[in-house]
Amino acid sequence: MHFSLANKLRPKNHYHWLNDLIFWGLITVIAVLLVKGWHDMHGSFEINHNESLTVSLNPHLLPYYSLRTTMRLLLGLIFSLLFTFVFGVMAAKYKAAERIILPFVNFMESVPLVGFLTFTTVMFIALFPHSIMGLECAAIFGVFTGQAWNMMLIFYQTIRIVPVELNEAADMFHQNAWSKFWRIECPYSMPGLLWNTMVSQSAAWFAILATEAIPVKTNTVELPGVGAFMAEALNQANVSAVLYSVLALILNIILLDQLIFRPLVRWVHKFKYEDTASSNQNTSWFYSLIRHSHSSLYLSQGLKFFAHAWVYRLPKLCLQLRLNKIIKFSRSGSFLVSRLWYLLVICSCCYYGYLLWQFLPKADLIKMPILMSLTAFRVFAAMGLSILIFVPLGVWIGLNQKLVRFFQPIIQVLAALPANLFYPLVAILLISYHQSLSVWSIFLIMLGTQWYILFNVVAGVSTLPHNLIEASRMFHLRGTLWWRKFMIPAVFPYIVTGIISAAGGAWNAAIASELITWGKTTKAATGLGAFISDTTANNQLAEAALGCTVMCFMVALCIIFVWKPLYKMAETKYRIN
Repeated sequence: MHFSLANKLRPKNHYHWLNDLIFWGLITVIAVLLVKGWHDMHGSFEINHNESLTVSLNPHLLPYYSLRTTMRLLLGLIFSLLFTFVFGVMAAKYKAAERIILPFVNFMESVPLVGFLTFTTVMFIALFPHSIMGLECAAIFGVFTGQAWNMMLIFYQTIRIVPVELNEAADMFHQNAWSKFWRIECPYSMPGLLWNTMVSQSAAWFAILATEAIPVKTNTVELPGVGAFMAEALNQANVSAVLYSVLALILNIILLDQLIFRPLVRWVHKFKYEDTASSNQNTSWFYSLIRHSHSSLYLSQGLKFFAHAWVYRLPKLCLQLRLNKIIKFSRSGSFLVSRLWYLLVICSCCYYGYLLWQFLPKADLIKMPILMSLTAFRVFAAMGLSILIFVPLGVWIGLNQKLVRFFQPIIQVLAALPANLFYPLVAILLISYHQSLSVWSIFLIMLGTQWYILFNVVAGVSTLPHNLIEASRMFHLRGTLWWRKFMIPAVFPYIVTGIISAAGGAWNAAIASELITWGKTTKAATGLGAFISDTTANNQLAEAALGCTVMCFMVALCIIFVWKPLYKMAETKYRIN
């Protein structure tokens, strides 16, 4: 469409110059702040000199700390999206890759964050020996591990359940695999991926609180950020500083929601798969500002040109460069490569398993089954309660776009608050009323699981074709029949993804919730999580490695006997056709 025709069709707006001024003003301010944050991430730091970094509890520094934390969140999000698109597509398209990637991601999702920090910090410091960038990379990797697995799983799941009629339409129009992915599969997956990205911010903030204060040798290095500010406030039992950090965190979340996530939710609504248009749409002032500015014409034309070149011209260029022969050759050898990969994995597991067995303390093995049972009971109880409460709540919210618009920012703010932020308050209440943490830790674990289920259910209901909802009303489905025959089957893939994502958050939350502190006061519950927390805090690496290994073993059992059957059921029995 030419610019002149586009201008005629666009609704008249006599203040478009003001929209352009506000838009480019915001872009300029954001760009300057990001450049400042990126520059400060490259400061000098000598780890060999036992140099220490600590944050100040001066609330006037919180805007700067928020900038540094936002940089880590954005970089972690970028790397998570790259991981999602590369490995999510590989797992969905290639059976040999799926056998490797899916168990690996399910396993890594539930590996305790403590297990990552130990070796990643050493690795990144070695890569950047004279710069603070090494510790920044460790924090960014912590953010990555908090959200990448969830995002990849939902992307993989939605690609696998693309409706058959869409695939048949692509075949009728002779779309190649590249064009089919970018024109059908990727747009169909966008609503679910975006919603899961938003709920993954909860795990990202949880990771920030743990990774901005990193133990290095004999010191604890505190990177400038809201998470380190909050951790220092909790260590000093400074109530006013904790409140300031919570306020800064909430403002940070609201800004990210208004400037990134809410405009994207409004934009991806056009990718919703339905035969009849929905009357309710999410609103976004920033999206409207861009849409009604004169600059959006040039931006949209530039994006269309890039999209056309990316989808249509790039495959032709690959044919001219004869890259397709390389792809065919790699596919012809995929059977041999996959078998060699399996052999390499088995040999590596045997070798490193032997080294790990030599490192683990054998005397503590006898008490592991009891600790495993107690923590597993708390985790499954927390997940069961989350499913019973938040699946109906998510369906109720998702069926009404007005409720989605109202509750989305509220839920996102509550979900992004790190669960361990509430633990000191619980510790004070338990001490005051002489209560045991053994039972109350279940509800603390729920704080790390419930939002995954709620967000995924809301996402699943929000992306349901409107004609299906209307059909259920026409057939007068009510009560349990409506749940059994329509709603549960319709959103079952999203419930499965939410449960698996919640499981990853639950195991990490168990470590934090079974041993909580407020200043010099400590409350503990008998379990594997408390064992890992206590041994890590006391620098007992062999015992901590044993606890993480046992937890990984429980996760592997869940993958084999629970998650894989649920995935199979979601792909075969509960699929929109």
